[in-house]
Amino acid sequence: MPDTEFAISASAGADRREAWRAALSDAFGPFEVHRGQPDHFAGHVRYARRTSLQFNDLHYQGQKLERTAGNVSRLDQEFYTFGLPLSGPLAVQQQGREFQVEPGCVYLMNQSLPYQATALGASGYRSLSVSFPRSALSQRDSRIGAFYKLRADDGSPRGAMLASYMDHLFKGMGGWSDTEVTELGERLIDLIVLFLVQAEQAHASESDSSVTLAHRHRAMAYIRQHLADPGLSPLRVAQGCGLSVAYLHRILQAGGLSAESFIFDQRLDKCRELLLNPLHGHRSIAELAYQVGFSHPSHFSRLFKRRFGMTPRDLRGRT
Repeated sequence: MPDTEFAISASAGADRREAWRAALSDAFGPFEVHRGQPDHFAGHVRYARRTSLQFNDLHYQGQKLERTAGNVSRLDQEFYTFGLPLSGPLAVQQQGREFQVEPGCVYLMNQSLPYQATALGASGYRSLSVSFPRSALSQRDSRIGAFYKLRADDGSPRGAMLASYMDHLFKGMGGWSDTEVTELGERLIDLIVLFLVQAEQAHASESDSSVTLAHRHRAMAYIRQHLADPGLSPLRVAQGCGLSVAYLHRILQAGGLSAESFIFDQRLDKCRELLLNPLHGHRSIAELAYQVGFSHPSHFSRLFKRRFGMTPRDLRGRT
């Protein structure tokens, strides 16, 4: 597929700014654009879709990009972006956490969760990035988090290799066949999981004992396996894993999780998956809600709309 490109300058009118938002949405899924510094408002995006990958060159300033819960509900699939910042920094807020990415690092981010990203610095924020489905990561490591970052300019061979691989991949893009792009993309994702995801998990384990991690992963796996049980609760999970309730809460909180919220989030994610699957189109929404453990359809609908920005019926109407 040939490159798609769009640019906007500070002198652009409202119609042009709306076209910029539409261009970003075409490239990355639905977005909201908020003007920060009108005199500096500018942007440029260029992207190409090759096989299951999308290669992006994005540069913007004087604005904040936001993906709302409503935007997330209109995404076709969950995907991640692996980026190499060229100018910045970029301040990101996601799930109550704040991150900053800048030249000299590489990062991996879940683009399918609500977040805000504000371009800082005199020249705004620019990055080269590759977007790919979440499944490409989860089939290699099921413990994928929402955000990872690795320095590439501090002598770390891992970060330097990832940055160099990205640089060479983009420079040779015009000459790669689709078969080569697929193979090179697979190797890139292998490196991302090896050097970025697993390295950070290993670093986290330095302050989080292997026993704690094992108990946490076992509790999370128990929850996923027993979502259909309407009586699933922290007490039930603790009993099923041979832990005390207090210890269960402690090990989950150490990982930034709440037992009750994790149960509901997993149920909502599973039900969203079922609603989008044509094979379940003949089944009622209430039936699907019961299948994932909700006892009251009205309560389920309220939680679903709060999480995804639309009702289950509205989501099903899109399929």
